[in-house]
Amino acid sequence: MLIVHADVLPSDSDWARLMVVRNASRAKLRGTLVIAPPRASISAAQRADVTKFMKDTGSSVAVMTDSALIRGVAMAIGFLGVKVRAFAPKEITTALNFLVVPESRHTIFIRRVDALRAQLDSASRLSVAPPKP
Repeated sequence: MLIVHADVLPSDSDWARLMVVRNASRAKLRGTLVIAPPRASISAAQRADVTKFMKDTGSSVAVMTDSALIRGVAMAIGFLGVKVRAFAPKEITTALNFLVVPESRHTIFIRRVDALRAQLDSASRLSVAPPKP
C-alpha cells in the first residue's frame, strides 16, 4: 500500500476511507510505504489502529521523510518490536527493499510516489489564499 501523507492530520472521514481500502486488502497487504512531510502526524487513536493492524497481520511500514525527528521516532518504535523503519527520501530503493517489493516493481512505485506528490502539491497550492494586494 502506498500513502502520501499531507501536512495535516487526516480527518476522521479520510481515515475511515483509508481503513476501508486497507481492510479490504488485508489478506494481500504485506507492507505500507508512507511518504510523510516533516509536519505529518496522525492522532493517538489512528496510531493505535495502525499498531494493532501491524501486529495482527505482521505487515511492515516504511516511512520516507525529511524529518530527522520522525525518523528517530520510527526507530524507537521499531525497537519495541513493531516492523517500522524510516528513511530519507533519497533512500526509496532501500525502503522498497525493506518492504520486500520486487525490484521489477521499484520503477512503478517511484513513478506513483512522484505523481501523488505532484497531486498533493497542486492541491495545497489551490487551498492557499492568494496574498492581499
